[in-house]
Amino acid sequence: MRTDIESHFRAHYGRLVRALTLVCGSEEAAADAVQEAFVKAHQKWRTVSQYDDPVGWIRRVAINRLRDDHRRTTRKERAVAKLGAGETWTVDAPEPSDTEQLAAALADLPRQQRLAIACYYLEGLSVAETAAALEVSEGAVKFHLHQGRERLRGILGEEGRP
Repeated sequence: MRTDIESHFRAHYGRLVRALTLVCGSEEAAADAVQEAFVKAHQKWRTVSQYDDPVGWIRRVAINRLRDDHRRTTRKERAVAKLGAGETWTVDAPEPSDTEQLAAALADLPRQQRLAIACYYLEGLSVAETAAALEVSEGAVKFHLHQGRERLRGILGEEGRP
């Protein structure tokens, strides 16, 4: 018989990974963050299960992990640049699919806009739930959604309108 955390994992893991993949641009990083969040939830399940929205807590932990990873990567890149070893390589890629084009367009958005769009459109959270997940006001979520949509229209054109 499944534990309650297992049923939450089975019901929400894939959706959380998909949404956070578009935020951070890496399915592997998103999967790691969501897995770590579920591990932490499992360790504290007696407490987490009593929350009004245990999945919201898991989402918040995963987002925080991605933010920490982003900060760590940024610091590392700055250190490498200071050392003068900033050589980069590019690889020719096949034609991008619609999903890849959307992911690339989202990658061009500021982080808060990507998070708001992923939570609202991909996870289907309301403005209030998105605000709680991102720890910002509802007005900030509406602003980030509006700005993100405007930027995506410019990047994708009117036919790619979200």
